[in-house]
Amino acid sequence: MSVSPLQPKVPLAKGERIVWEGLPGCGKALAIAAAARGREALFVVVTAEQAGAQRLMEELAFFNPPGAGIPLLSFPDWETLPYDRFSPYQDIVSERLATLVELRAMRAGILVVAVSTLMQRLPPAEYLRAHSLVLHVGQ
Repeated sequence: MSVSPLQPKVPLAKGERIVWEGLPGCGKALAIAAAARGREALFVVVTAEQAGAQRLMEELAFFNPPGAGIPLLSFPDWETLPYDRFSPYQDIVSERLATLVELRAMRAGILVVAVSTLMQRLPPAEYLRAHSLVLHVGQ
């Protein structure tokens, strides 16, 4: 079943599944942005690999320019292997923590994450809340 990227159907009941097919190129990003626009729901988009997640974020940013009202978040991969002797880049650590902090209060928007990243264990939300300090510009 082909879907219109301008008016995609979304699940309305718990457990309902809808499969989108026939969306070439950046049609997926257009359909995701159209589905999220005006809805009070968090859309979690899972991609096959991190490169696909980054490409989808760029496409979503095109269809959802700043100020359009749909918050976009990505949850980056560590970009290290489990037994590497070096730590991930500090920018990646910071972006992951910022995403986790924002997710606590987020009621609507789009989160893009690769399946391999989604499968990694995370600390409990209470631990992050108790052991983090959030500063904003000007504080």
